[in-house]
Amino acid sequence: MTYTYLGNNQYKLRLDLYIDCINGNPQAVESDRNALFAIFYGNNRQMVPGYPVSVGRSGPQRVTKTNYNCIAVQPNACVDHYWYERTVTLSPRTGGYYVSFQRCCRNGTITNILNPGGTGANYWTFIPNPNDVGYNSSAVFKELPPNFLCTNTPLRFDHSAKDPDGDSLVYSLTTPYTSGDRDFPRPDNGANGQMDKPPFNLIYWKNAYTANDPINGFPKMKIDSSTGLLTLTPTQAGQFVVGISVKEYRNGVFINETIRDYQFNVQACVINVMSSFFAPKYICGFEYLFTNYSQGAQRYFWDFGVQERDDDTSNQTKPSFTYPKPGSYIVTLVAFKNNCSDTFRLTVTVVKPVIPTLPSDTILCPGDKLVLRSDINGDDYLWNTGSKADSIVVDTDGDYILGVTQKTCTWYDTIKVVVDRDVVEAFGDTLFCSDETFNHKIGAKEIQGAQYLWSNNSSNREQFITQKGWYYVGMITQNGCQSNDSVRVDQFPEVTVSVEDTVGCKNIPLTFSARYNDPSAVITWSNGASGPTMTTGQSGTYTVTATVGLCSTSDNFEFDYFPRELELGPDLQFCDVIDTLISSPQKNFKSVIWNDEIPGMSYRLRESGVLKISVVTQNGCIERDSLTVRLYNSPLLDLGPDTTMCLSETPVLDAGFGMRSYRWNNGKTSQKISAYDSGLYTVEIVSTNGCRSRDSVWINKRKDLFPSDVYMPNAFTPNGDGLNDVYPLNQYQVKGAEYRLWLYNRWGEKLAEFSHPDGNWDGYINGVPAQEGVYVYRVTWVGCDNQRRSLFGDFTLLR
Repeated sequence: MTYTYLGNNQYKLRLDLYIDCINGNPQAVESDRNALFAIFYGNNRQMVPGYPVSVGRSGPQRVTKTNYNCIAVQPNACVDHYWYERTVTLSPRTGGYYVSFQRCCRNGTITNILNPGGTGANYWTFIPNPNDVGYNSSAVFKELPPNFLCTNTPLRFDHSAKDPDGDSLVYSLTTPYTSGDRDFPRPDNGANGQMDKPPFNLIYWKNAYTANDPINGFPKMKIDSSTGLLTLTPTQAGQFVVGISVKEYRNGVFINETIRDYQFNVQACVINVMSSFFAPKYICGFEYLFTNYSQGAQRYFWDFGVQERDDDTSNQTKPSFTYPKPGSYIVTLVAFKNNCSDTFRLTVTVVKPVIPTLPSDTILCPGDKLVLRSDINGDDYLWNTGSKADSIVVDTDGDYILGVTQKTCTWYDTIKVVVDRDVVEAFGDTLFCSDETFNHKIGAKEIQGAQYLWSNNSSNREQFITQKGWYYVGMITQNGCQSNDSVRVDQFPEVTVSVEDTVGCKNIPLTFSARYNDPSAVITWSNGASGPTMTTGQSGTYTVTATVGLCSTSDNFEFDYFPRELELGPDLQFCDVIDTLISSPQKNFKSVIWNDEIPGMSYRLRESGVLKISVVTQNGCIERDSLTVRLYNSPLLDLGPDTTMCLSETPVLDAGFGMRSYRWNNGKTSQKISAYDSGLYTVEIVSTNGCRSRDSVWINKRKDLFPSDVYMPNAFTPNGDGLNDVYPLNQYQVKGAEYRLWLYNRWGEKLAEFSHPDGNWDGYINGVPAQEGVYVYRVTWVGCDNQRRSLFGDFTLLR
């Protein structure tokens, strides 16, 4: 879709359709006798009232052009050309206008897009607002690509366009647009479906195909962005949709884009001979070696296009030719095989070499800068520093390369820049801290070929001086670079300073005085003080420094404390009562004060709490100390009263829980012991606070204190009358000794078991009164005499 501006806001719109004569649907072709042109406002994307309009077509015109002259068998390919034209009036409007023709569907045999039989086409263009960019006519492609391509055969096609306005053109491959569907193949914004509004929809590529790689090929399809030269060697037969764009720029501003949506038919061909070669649009310099891409040729004829010469020809396969002067030349290659020949022509432009000339290699002095500038005008400049300006400023070492481009040709020149980094380095700075005369050497580092001049007019690199002061030296290298440096020689009188080591009282400030020989000396101390004295109460090592001019001397001295004389001792603790005399640790203190109020060398202590002491030593130092006095109660201890018991009894004596230590008169150290024998038992305990308690108990053991025999009745009457209601109700009185009783029925079934003489059977079995009759008992016990006994017998239950 293109347009031409006719004047008076009139534009001639033109649509060119190329129909597949073989695979195209005849009914669909006939239905396109009229095309619907839609125009949309650019600012709101709404359709202009009165549109779409029906436009009649012209044609068809059969496209017979092929890309191959000597082909053995013509492929089955056919293309018909139809065109539609209409003149419209469009007033200038913000946002311009979009013109569109929308139609579905494409050939179902297309290889490189998804759902080709259901994918439509949208051929559109944009008319800009002339108030923004001026009136415009769209660019128009000059030629139509061949109606078929052959696999494995190179294509070199001039796909350039003409622009009536002289705008700059840029070419690229792009993705075509789609519109319509099988239900509404010719949308008319009415009963036949709605037309798409801008922005329009793109087709979907299949598998690995893209806008920049739409056809299987090696090399792949490519278009030169500046010349429009389209190149490809297809490797697979099929039908392929390709989008080719040309964009218009006016004064660097984008104006419009024309897109050709074209179907390339690729077939396997048998070619006798094909002529093809490569040469760039611009040949840089007069001599060029041509690359021949022809196929099947037996011989060649080259004509390099120099009209005024007859010797500008060659029969070589890859000839080299030197052109006499700059200009445009039509290069022709004819490839022959038997009686068939194929011709390929290409226009080249020979560009005269224009070599930039940079200055000769240069040496810079430190701090100097060098401006490097191209001495010729070019379309583009590129330095190896990355700069794209026509000049750069350099101040560092390196090789600087300038590339100047004219008509895509680039020529280079190089300059080497070296920075003379030799600078004068003076030595001999010194300081004399005495009044003695001196003969001192000063000088500068040796630089080959350099000249030196000192401020005392000496031109020697080194010299001896006897006077203090500044000495300046200047140096000129053999490259003429100048630098300066200086030496300083100073002399001041000798200065001395000292401070005596001192011992003092802790926390009592002491003032130190410096002794120095020069009244003009500046005295500083390591703790930050200044002046002839320094006061401090903190022990340590200090430094005093005396400075006269640039000369200084220091002395280190110690400030230490008198040894501490007061040590009251550890904390004290007492049990039950406090009454003791506390004495001063030493007798030679000048004064002693207890608890901040009571003087004296000793103190009567009667209460718990904190005891403080403050003394003045023989050195006049004040020292203080304190201790804590604690009072604790002795632990309670009671082993019980003296007692008499059976020989078989073994009481446990307990001295109480939680003591630090226990000591019994039998040597035991445990809290509890067992009294196996008669006698006096004594224990001493010490609590965790260190307080002690002591107690004793007398234990008398007799074997005749109670009878040692057990009486077992021969009957009992559990009738609740209070007499003989339980069994055995014996009078065994030995406490703490062994006792076991078992009761059985006459069949040997155990009825009860007791381990204490207070245990008796009430005549019930599981809560049910037992039957009258004879029962059996067995009893074992230890008597008061500590002898083991046992009985076995029977008894009768009566009710």
